Amino acid sequence: MKFPISIFFITLIILVTIESVVSVCNHPIYCNGTLLSTVQLSQVFNDSKTFVDMPMRFSSQVILDRFESLLGNSSSVPSQDVIMSFLQENFYDAGYEVQPVQPVDWLPHPPFVKTIKQQELRIFAQDIHNKWLNLARVFNYSGLCDECYSSIPVENPFIIAGSRFREYYYWDSYWVIHGLLVSDMTETARGMLMNLASLISDYGFIPNGGRIYYLDRSQPPLFSQMVKIYFDQTKDITFLEFVLPILDQEYQWWMNERSYSINGHTLNLYNVSTNVPRPESYYEDYTMADESFTTDDEKTFFYSSIASAAESGWDFSSRWFKPGSMQLQTIETIDVLPVDLNSILYLNEKTLSDFHFYMGNLTQKEYYSQQADLRAEAIQYVLWNPEINQWLDYNIQSSQWQNTNFYTSNLMPLFAKVQKNSNSNDYLNSTVLEEIIQGVYSVLMQYPGGVPTSLINTTQQWDMPNSWPPLQYFIIEILYHLNGESTKYMANDLINRWVTTNYCGWKDTLQSSGGMMFEKYDALNVGVPGGGGEYVVQDGFGWTNGVILYLLNKFSSSITLTSQC
Repeated sequence: MKFPISIFFITLIILVTIESVVSVCNHPIYCNGTLLSTVQLSQVFNDSKTFVDMPMRFSSQVILDRFESLLGNSSSVPSQDVIMSFLQENFYDAGYEVQPVQPVDWLPHPPFVKTIKQQELRIFAQDIHNKWLNLARVFNYSGLCDECYSSIPVENPFIIAGSRFREYYYWDSYWVIHGLLVSDMTETARGMLMNLASLISDYGFIPNGGRIYYLDRSQPPLFSQMVKIYFDQTKDITFLEFVLPILDQEYQWWMNERSYSINGHTLNLYNVSTNVPRPESYYEDYTMADESFTTDDEKTFFYSSIASAAESGWDFSSRWFKPGSMQLQTIETIDVLPVDLNSILYLNEKTLSDFHFYMGNLTQKEYYSQQADLRAEAIQYVLWNPEINQWLDYNIQSSQWQNTNFYTSNLMPLFAKVQKNSNSNDYLNSTVLEEIIQGVYSVLMQYPGGVPTSLINTTQQWDMPNSWPPLQYFIIEILYHLNGESTKYMANDLINRWVTTNYCGWKDTLQSSGGMMFEKYDALNVGVPGGGGEYVVQDGFGWTNGVILYLLNKFSSSITLTSQC
């Protein structure tokens, strides 16, 4: 098969723009260059991520020289068959350097399983615990040169998300570690924390995931919270003493690289600086930009907003689109101050203040306490909408709230307990909180498969009808810790619904596929996987397993299945 665009034209585009490429990763094959664009635009693989996860059999220069010889003087793009043959000769399969490993602390029969009341759920919990064996990995670079892979090396074993996600991911690790701690796999959890700490030491921040093409962006900064749940369970003071300066370093990265001053307040946003497609989604990004925009400035804004949405973890959602739009090409993430990011950073400031107090660092304790107070004030004055009594993302260009729709992210200040800050007393009274919670419950009651991410169906995966494990976790924690009988009832209701939909999805696939745990679920239908987005729904699944184990352990005596599968 030949393609109408000439290889000369593709090469010319690359040569003209290469001097102005804005990208942290400069690898000539995995991050930019003619070979990358040719392979990705040929769609030789159904998933753009496949190529950039393939280790090289030879050095970059050898492969690039061979590719130049392949092109020769031809004016047309090689066929898919020719490209595939070239890749097979010069690259290993995707994920070749990522190998299974048995965690040293995995137990065949973890104690928590016995505490679960229902027999069906005990069997379910045991099987999820067993899945750690399917998801544990190490990197093995034997026989590969130093530049011949896209993975970012780490020393200790880690848990992958599953399926196409062959490497570790930043915010996924929070729920994975929750699950590992339930399984009494504290050594594996500590090893993953050490891996993430090493990334901060090397790069100043934690990349989106364990690939060099993720080096231009992070993900929601939950590392301090990972350390907290690990320390709360283990009281590992030696580890806390080691990691605390590294937590400080990550916090400063977010304040230096992702902060924005507005009306005397400082808040944070996702803002990736790039003017090229994401390597792992090259075809999708390039095609949409090429079809939707004419100027370089428009394309740069699009590429940066797309990457910034990936940094947010919500890739993609209508919350990042122009108000009223259902179209991805209107994405404007870099102009948005997100409620959830600033809630997480508030929680981090409170946690870091507590850590420093515990370690006797009173000056640092006071610094973070003051930063938390300032952020609580900023969250009120910038993100709170008093007309509808809800926190909303704020657009810094329009100087308006991004939209007034329901998103689960709007509730994140309650997860961070911003309402307990003295700066919040004048607007978050019991009546307002009750109104917020009743709004949540009115949504919850409509959906048997969990709370949907939004109420807008755009076909994007972080919108209706998908319900995501991390978001159910946040809402459950919010409801449970508000300390009211009615909110605890709501929390238990959601716990039962969420466990049921996970259990039914697992049970329905037990005979055919060994019991599948999906990345996301359909809020409208019990046990049905979610859909939409850039790729098919994934099985595994790291954060799904972690959330379920956490719930089955914490609420072991009260969980009941809400329906028969």
